[in-house]
Amino acid sequence: MPALRTVLRKASISAAALLGMFVIVETVTRTLEPGPFSFVDHNPYIEHPSYPGIVRHRPGFEGRWDGTWYQINELGLRGPAIPASPLPGEFRVVALGDSCTFGKGVAEQDTWPRQLEGLLAAALPEGTPVVVANLGVNGYSGRTYEQMFEDVGAGLNPDLVVVGYNLNDFPNAIRAVDEFVFRNRKARRMLSQDLRDALGRTATYRWMRQTYYHSRREADWKNAEAFAGGVADSAPDDEAWLEQAAFLESIRDQAHAVGAQMAVFLFPYESQVYLDSFDSAPIDRLRESCATLDLPFVDLAEEFRRAARQSDPPRELFLKGDRYHPNREGYRIVAEGVVDLIVERQWARTAD
Repeated sequence: MPALRTVLRKASISAAALLGMFVIVETVTRTLEPGPFSFVDHNPYIEHPSYPGIVRHRPGFEGRWDGTWYQINELGLRGPAIPASPLPGEFRVVALGDSCTFGKGVAEQDTWPRQLEGLLAAALPEGTPVVVANLGVNGYSGRTYEQMFEDVGAGLNPDLVVVGYNLNDFPNAIRAVDEFVFRNRKARRMLSQDLRDALGRTATYRWMRQTYYHSRREADWKNAEAFAGGVADSAPDDEAWLEQAAFLESIRDQAHAVGAQMAVFLFPYESQVYLDSFDSAPIDRLRESCATLDLPFVDLAEEFRRAARQSDPPRELFLKGDRYHPNREGYRIVAEGVVDLIVERQWARTAD
């Protein structure tokens, strides 16, 4: 019995030491994440009342989830409250998209819709009110962009609707490379999705995952280049593209019905920015679809590549260990591209 008590005492001390170490590391890593400190993650999503299987933000929610601080207004949108009626002379933009528009991993003021708001206010005549509504939701895509605009966007009386597409919204070579090289890892396959989701609620795991992915970046790029050749030659999925074109056409028609212009862009993947050469087929295909629908297309890939190569080593434009979510500097490039289009087309004058 004394020996057993000794073993139990030592095991208890070891467990307490490990727990204490975890609490310290978890506290430090959570402090490093953007936004106010919160020791516990809270789920910001609820089921959409009109679309079974689709989630939306919980109106009025405030808290941390998956490394991001959520501050959701009463409309279920990230950011401050938005009056239903625009001010006289106000230029109002609605931003549709997924986690890259929502701004996963960055503070609210660093998302491209919020940076667009500031840059546009500076570019337009002094005193022009500017409001940019961020309708981005993690995991959304073409169909849910359309639903989001119908439910919320049209009622905001926008002057401009901007759709930020992502390469994982539709079948293409770069998406196939990402799934094969970056997601098909041995360590990833060893953990079930449920376990990864549970671990992902801790900042410690998020930091370890981020650090590991970042350390593998160079090797992943080489594997991506080797794999991409065969995939790029495969036939495009015309049905999938036609489906996306139908969603865009629907959003365009709804936008025009409320007197709004519309533009589209495509977020580049990290590999498109830093590799010497990359497959431009998805960019070209989306540009062609936009041309058919008479929609302006903002090509961001070359702007990202140019900005990255302004320094040696190349400038970081994505979150550490992330393949497609830009950081604050990357989102600024997005916002600048949209501002340039607005000024070029003189859309702000149309809104007067």
